[in-house]
Amino acid sequence: MIYLSIGSNLGDRLKFLQLAVGLISYRISKVTNVSRIYETPAMGFKGNPFYNICVKMNTDLQPKSLLEKLLDIEKYLGRVRSSDSKPKSRKVDIDIIYFKELIINDKALFVPHKNMHERNFVLYPLLDVCSNFKDPRNGKSIQALLDISNDSFIPKKVEEKVYIPEIKKVIAVEGLIGIGKTEFSRKLSDALFGELVLEEFDEVLLEKFYTNPTERAFETEISFLELRLEQHKEYKNRKRYPQIFDYLAHKSIIFAKKTMTKSEFNKFQRDFNHCSDLFIKPEVVIILTQEINHILDKIKRRGRKFEKQIDREYLDLIQSEYNDWKTKTKFTICNLDLHDGDFKNNHSVFLNILNLFFRH
Repeated sequence: MIYLSIGSNLGDRLKFLQLAVGLISYRISKVTNVSRIYETPAMGFKGNPFYNICVKMNTDLQPKSLLEKLLDIEKYLGRVRSSDSKPKSRKVDIDIIYFKELIINDKALFVPHKNMHERNFVLYPLLDVCSNFKDPRNGKSIQALLDISNDSFIPKKVEEKVYIPEIKKVIAVEGLIGIGKTEFSRKLSDALFGELVLEEFDEVLLEKFYTNPTERAFETEISFLELRLEQHKEYKNRKRYPQIFDYLAHKSIIFAKKTMTKSEFNKFQRDFNHCSDLFIKPEVVIILTQEINHILDKIKRRGRKFEKQIDREYLDLIQSEYNDWKTKTKFTICNLDLHDGDFKNNHSVFLNILNLFFRH
């Protein structure tokens, strides 16, 4: 097994620990155990107190490849490494403490971590996750290393906790038109190293629909249904996960119920039910929510010709149908409120939302 130490003393320390565990689980391999959080003062420099944890995981990667991926996660979370080696405050710090029973003494990587046996902020959380592990350098248990540690500071246990996210192989993103489903899905795919699946649509047909929704509703939804079926057929044969769809195929019913005549809806529902089992079913549906005035402003700014007819009344109508659908669906729902944040252009805003997803 592999044991990592993760620390943070800048910004929202709990958030950065959670993000690190979530990204390790999705990008590298699932974390199988996580310690309690321990708070300790900064060592060797002036700075805010650290939150520290240790985690247990396994991977087929070689040690240096693992290190590279951990450094990428640090960078993604905003850690900036300077050219000198002096210790500084950081949003996140991830160290390899043990890599199975290997002993590595290399310029780029020293395993077991060179100073871990002298640092109670490593030993205390390490005891939570690998009490029976023996240090390959001397055969001592973690408790034995603690007993002879020269570090006199006793780390403070923190009541807050870091969650191990349940890895989802298929994720769908939903929400009102204009809320930013595609951009959010793209950023989520980048974060989780997933395969992005973007909805296909006929722009000409959509423009006709928004000009006259009642007359064009059935034709439009049938077009979407056919395109989605073809796309899901293709992606069922792919093995890269997670797959992140910027739509839920089953949302056809949500829109159809509000835009079609009763007879059209009944026919469409029969057609949909006949083929619904052919769709890839997501393990979680992320529902993005935001105040409708913000959504209307985003629709206006992106300037799609076929969306000019969308108004608040229409969005309120669809929102009510979403709310009703959420009370009845069997899908696992993760509601993420965007508030007034701009996750597209502000990475820290997106990280706040990603943190909520990992804690869901």
